Amino acid sequence: MKMFKIIAITATLLAGASAASASPYNVMGGVESLSAIQEATTANVQKLGGGQALSLRGDNDVASVQANIKNNKWLVESIERQGYSVDQIVGVSGEQNSLTLYAL
Repeated sequence: MKMFKIIAITATLLAGASAASASPYNVMGGVESLSAIQEATTANVQKLGGGQALSLRGDNDVASVQANIKNNKWLVESIERQGYSVDQIVGVSGEQNSLTLYAL
């Protein structure tokens, strides 16, 4: 029984450590976010700090994100209403109805 507890605790700690080391903005693994850009009519824009932006740039294909946004006039208008430009957007997460764009 003691060995089972040790294994369970170790597995829990390893899972927590890998989740903590993962970037919270790593969205390129989820193609749903990129396709959601094409379908969305609005999005929430969140401003990032320097460290967050560097992490995001490493995890995302910024050019693809911006190109997809530029092809959606409704999303461009939504971004501009919030005081940002498409060139400031460096990442995306979420789905069509709950899309978040990350800006510098």
